[in-house]
Amino acid sequence: MLTIFSVSFFSVLKIVLVCLAGTWLARRGILDAAFRRTMSHLILALMLPCLLVSRLSVGASSGNLLRWLAMPLSALVYVALGFGVGWLVLFLVRPPEPLRRLVTASTAFGNSGYVPYPLVGAIAATAPVFAADPTAADRGMAYVSLYLVCMSPCLWGIGFPYLAHRPLRELRPGHVLSPPILSALAGIVIGVVPFLNRLLVSPDAPLRILLDTAALIGDGVIPCSLLVLGANLAERVPANVGIPTRVYAGVIWGRLILMPVIGCLYTLTLLRFGLLPEDPMFLLVLLLESAVPSATNLIVMCQVHSRGEAAMSRLLVVTYVAAVVTLTASVSLFLWVLERL
Repeated sequence: MLTIFSVSFFSVLKIVLVCLAGTWLARRGILDAAFRRTMSHLILALMLPCLLVSRLSVGASSGNLLRWLAMPLSALVYVALGFGVGWLVLFLVRPPEPLRRLVTASTAFGNSGYVPYPLVGAIAATAPVFAADPTAADRGMAYVSLYLVCMSPCLWGIGFPYLAHRPLRELRPGHVLSPPILSALAGIVIGVVPFLNRLLVSPDAPLRILLDTAALIGDGVIPCSLLVLGANLAERVPANVGIPTRVYAGVIWGRLILMPVIGCLYTLTLLRFGLLPEDPMFLLVLLLESAVPSATNLIVMCQVHSRGEAAMSRLLVVTYVAAVVTLTASVSLFLWVLERL
């Protein structure tokens, strides 16, 4: 148990330290708002698509597509469960009316990419359950990417209009058909279509250099995204934004404590009925996605709508501070469960 906790603690600590570096750079004025916007566009338009194409094209095949289907579908389930937990939090803590949608969205939508990506890599390198599995990290990246195939459209297709109090018809198509979504689909197609696989993926493929180049660019996603995440959380927001303490406690309880418990029960139930592949990394990613803190894109949405951005910033800062403890505990629980399956 001490080994499991140690792996969990140091895996989370790596993320925290890189985020702290981003916070320091923001306070020094190096990662200012304009630079962060540029970096975010670079990650979204080039680096993350390269990562998704390079990871998914290697791992995808017609034989495992059906076995992988549970991952993107679980994103829909987690969003629905998150809304249910959010409404329970509303019932228990009775937040002021302007905060109600912020609380629900913070509970329903987790940071499904930037937190799980480095976590699966760190855990795969140190956890005993993956000690004899050199491809675990690559598979973990591919599974996280698959989860995002459904999660990103949910975030922008449901969360964006929900926070704006607007109907779905006002959603811009680019928020759903974003570069990461299109590149994830492209990676799956490359891996599944035999001709493209022989052309780009196989070790002796004539255009293998393109995939290797994409992998090299994609390797920068994790450190760059964590630096930006830390810098965004360093934004100074008004100290008094009218959020009662019980609201912070409710969001932390719902998103960081109750959701991981529900996610663990959900994953074990699917495994019990043979609906998941018998791959510990697949199970780990599915479990992690239930335990991550709230999506930082929620503040971007609030800024676009000019509605509740100060309150959302404060909610995110408190949630991420609490996640240092809760995520370590959740990962410890998940690894303990995996060791006994």
